[in-house]
Formats: sequence, C-alpha cells, structure tokens
Amino acid sequence: MSGLPSSFDSREPSVEDLPFLEKVKFHCKQQPLVPLGALLTTGAVVLAAQNVRTGNKKRAQVWFRWRVGLQAATLVALVAGSFIYGTSVTEKKSQEEAMREKAKMRELLWIQELERRDQETQYRKKRAELERLKMQENEEAVKRLQEDLKELEQQIKNDQ
Repeated sequence: MSGLPSSFDSREPSVEDLPFLEKVKFHCKQQPLVPLGALLTTGAVVLAAQNVRTGNKKRAQVWFRWRVGLQAATLVALVAGSFIYGTSVTEKKSQEEAMREKAKMRELLWIQELERRDQETQYRKKRAELERLKMQENEEAVKRLQEDLKELEQQIKNDQ
C-alpha cells in the first residue's frame, strides 16, 4: 500500500509503546477487579500483621483467612478477566485484519478502475487520431477535387 495515511490505520498506540504508569492505568481499566482485589488482600495482610504484633491471635487468624479468600477472589478475577480480555483482543485483531483486507480489496478495485480508465483514454486517443487522419485525407481529396473542378472550368472557358 502507499505511504499515505489511511482511515484503516490503527489510531490507538500499542500497549508495549506506552510508558510504565500508562500501562498500569490501561491494565487497571481493562481488569478493574484485579487491582481492587490486590488492595483488599494487602489490607487484610496489614490488619493481620497489626493483630499479631498486638497479640490478638484470634483476630489475626480471621484476617489471614480473609487474606486467603481475597487472594482466591483476585486470582479468579485475574483468570476471568484474562479470558474475557484475551477474547476481545483476538476479536479486535480479527476486525483489524478484516479492515485491512477490505482496504486491500478497495485498493485493488481502485487500481483496476484506473487501468480501465487508462485503456478507455488510450482507445479514445487512437480513435481521435484515426478520425484526424481520415479528415486530412478527406481535405486532401476535397482540394484535389476543387483543383480538378477549376481545371475543368478553365477548359470549358477555353473551349467556348
């Protein structure tokens, strides 16, 4: 394809091209439950550590159990989000491929149309040239006939 920008070119930058913080924001928007689960798990660990430090073993045990449950929920969210997001990425890529194919087809059709127009223009030029040659031949024939007519008129005048 040409080097000109196309409406089919991707307008979104690639995730790999983004700076670190932009990548984090991007992934947090894609799977919002994972960072939320990580924060809640971290909170449960911090609360469990505080309770261990203060000597409240039963309360620490409760927070450690919450940590395990939150960690499992985060893992489920991560796997589910990866499955859903992975499917949407493949669908998006297939849509992009379809758009590229459509653009290639349009380009091919445009090239065929230009070739057809070029052939038509060449045909018209040939036809115009042939008509020009016929016209020149006819003009020459008319000149010869006019000369013959003048000669005949001269002969008639001379014969009278």
